[in-house]
Amino acid sequence: MSSVISKKLQEVLKPHFKALGFKKKGASWGCAGDELAKWFNIQCSRNSDSIYFNVGIYFQATQEIAYPKELDCHLRFRVEQLLSSDDEIKEFYDLSNFESGLNVEAKVEKIANIIANKLIPFFNHHNSVADILNSELVKPYMYWNNGEDIATKLCD
Repeated sequence: MSSVISKKLQEVLKPHFKALGFKKKGASWGCAGDELAKWFNIQCSRNSDSIYFNVGIYFQATQEIAYPKELDCHLRFRVEQLLSSDDEIKEFYDLSNFESGLNVEAKVEKIANIIANKLIPFFNHHNSVADILNSELVKPYMYWNNGEDIATKLCD
């Protein structure tokens, strides 16, 4: 079931990422700029009908990997970490769980709106390593994968 839902989400989100110059491969979109490569991935749970929305930022200056994937990124987090309140996060978790609740189409539309209103602006406003380091949206609990030290060195 979650793979069918993933495909619906991919179709709804496709124009948003295409407008930013992202290329799609499977359930992932990527875009490489001068300083940052940006990734977005839809991940289906193996144990339930929940879906996860992964985000990655890769610092191009490291040149560690020619074609990085989301797992290789220096900063990794899930979309819900961009939400501002516990209530928004709970609502997003409920929407991402397709085992119950609203019908699939309503959930897909609401998730797409959250991604369009939170993640797309994040990608639009973060185009350099300095943007990432100075961002109030990048939280200390996001998974840095050695990225914070690397980013600091790149900005010195």
